[in-house]
Amino acid sequence: MHNTASHNHISHKYSQALICEVVNQVKNHNLLLSEVAKKYGISSRTVYQWVKSSAEPTELKKNEITNQIASLQLQIKSLNNLLQMMA
Repeated sequence: MHNTASHNHISHKYSQALICEVVNQVKNHNLLLSEVAKKYGISSRTVYQWVKSSAEPTELKKNEITNQIASLQLQIKSLNNLLQMMA
């Protein structure tokens, strides 16, 4: 049986919080992937897969982001209307 998401097995072995922290260390702290892998005791290949998958939003993530943007735009419009009524 083959999972549609190739890294499904990884998320069961490691917590989402750890995955996010490791990806954050690589992407936002300019640490080498190999340094981060060694620091957390995770294979470089696994860290590479996490970083790669975080850099390429899936369709689901894209839809979530689009929905968030639409929601925020509605909130901005509502707040602007409220400000105009208060002025």
